[in-house]
Amino acid sequence: MSRRLKIITVGLVLLLSCMVGARAQEPWRAYDGLEAIEIPFANGSISPHHVPEIWLSLNGARPRWFGMDTGSTGIVVSADHFIPGPHDVSQGPGRLVYNSSGRILSGEHWMTDVVIRRDEHTPVATARVQVLRVSRITCLEQARDCRPESEPRNVGFMGIGFDRGAAQATADDTSPKNPFVSLVSLASGRPVNSVRPGYAITRTGVHLGMTPALTRHMAFVKLMPKAHRPGVPDWNGAPMTVSVDGISEQGTMLMDTGINYMFLSPPAGTRLERGRRAPEGTRIELLMPARLRPQPAFYEFTVGRRGNPLHPERVEVVHDATVFVNTGRMFLEGFDYLYDAAGGYVGYGWNNRVSHEYGGVTPGSYGPP
Repeated sequence: MSRRLKIITVGLVLLLSCMVGARAQEPWRAYDGLEAIEIPFANGSISPHHVPEIWLSLNGARPRWFGMDTGSTGIVVSADHFIPGPHDVSQGPGRLVYNSSGRILSGEHWMTDVVIRRDEHTPVATARVQVLRVSRITCLEQARDCRPESEPRNVGFMGIGFDRGAAQATADDTSPKNPFVSLVSLASGRPVNSVRPGYAITRTGVHLGMTPALTRHMAFVKLMPKAHRPGVPDWNGAPMTVSVDGISEQGTMLMDTGINYMFLSPPAGTRLERGRRAPEGTRIELLMPARLRPQPAFYEFTVGRRGNPLHPERVEVVHDATVFVNTGRMFLEGFDYLYDAAGGYVGYGWNNRVSHEYGGVTPGSYGPP
């Protein structure tokens, strides 16, 4: 082989290697040929005033709006909106804890089919999951927003988050609970594997599954796997670094559509006090997954300066065992958000509705810090 031909051959090998490496660094390429089902929020765009809602229907009841919560996992429903039928399977007594409000919902677990709808008249997919048919509501000590109730009515709430078992006292229950990653059929008749387990959320709605067009603008952050479970894998919480008035530490982050404020378990050495709100003037910066160059995704705000759309209603200071931030849903004013349950990624896309002085995204693939 001539020297010139060797050079050309080596060059082609290097080019192909670079192309393969680039492809490996673009998780959205795994979505080629797949589809995503768009579902607008039934009650309008993300707002500080309400939890986003989605149309669902369960056996024995008319379709209704269910609150869509990324801060919990599992469906809770009162008896007036679910009457078990012959194909439903009782799984015994159960309960689900909501730490943000302090509510404890107790009742009976059932495996059942849940129909996910675009609107009252248009089903799009069916999931088979465990739901909790609620018969009683009690309260944790020092609950923030809770009223005890027997035989409650008009309960309809759907948790689609991940890594929430320990927080909700459900870690030992391995039944599928998240309808968005447990689809068994599509109303279109298409094969269910044409929709990847996971979702992409914008400020106006949610997409079941993902496509390249939906996700090319995102920074993908790899999640660490939990112990193996049957079905779709489960993953540990999303890594991030939080800075409070210049004091930084790594921890985990939860994007929670269920609340409009922020929970913050801060780095050691800040002036923040447990059980109190962060005072005006506190500067908070979140970097996902860590401080890097280029920075994959970040945003910042100063408590009390309300011109920033990403500013939560308030910042509640807590002290967990580790550094932790629950962003609340105002995060979606500036970001699109993805959870790829099959591949183990979260994704952050800048939606260009908010000034870049408050945040931004560098698309690509990033490992945990």
